[in-house]
Amino acid sequence: MEFSKSIFFTITRYVLVIFLVSIAACQSGLFSYRGRIVESDKRLALLEGGLHKGLWQTFDLTVEYQYEQKAGKLHLSGVAELSHHNKANYEMLHHFYLTVFFLDIEGKVLDSELVLNAISSDLDDTFSFKKNLEIPSNAVSITFHDVIGVVEKETNDRGR
Repeated sequence: MEFSKSIFFTITRYVLVIFLVSIAACQSGLFSYRGRIVESDKRLALLEGGLHKGLWQTFDLTVEYQYEQKAGKLHLSGVAELSHHNKANYEMLHHFYLTVFFLDIEGKVLDSELVLNAISSDLDDTFSFKKNLEIPSNAVSITFHDVIGVVEKETNDRGR
């Protein structure tokens, strides 16, 4: 009986330590991109004076976007579509997150905002987004960041 109490308290302590470390990591920005530098060729200048359109492409994704700045806000909208590579090689989309990063003149991430969140979808879908975002005071450019999880196609050979 005494032995099982000891095991219970030991496990409880480990769980508590893991929980506290996780909370501290989130609070300190350990899981954040804030402060990281984005390469200059990935930065999209924030222009004033009307509607601006652009295309952001990676190996996995194409984003056609448009934005307008008004009174410290970024009115951002667009359509994202997965690449041919994803459509040809995977069965379905498990999850897809698209985030916009606000960058200072040195390319340092000042803040980020999730603009698109999709789960369990067909790979041929297009994903629309429309957000009104506060622009941090030192922001001069933006970039996008994507996280994509796909489900692999099953093969008939079963590993043979």
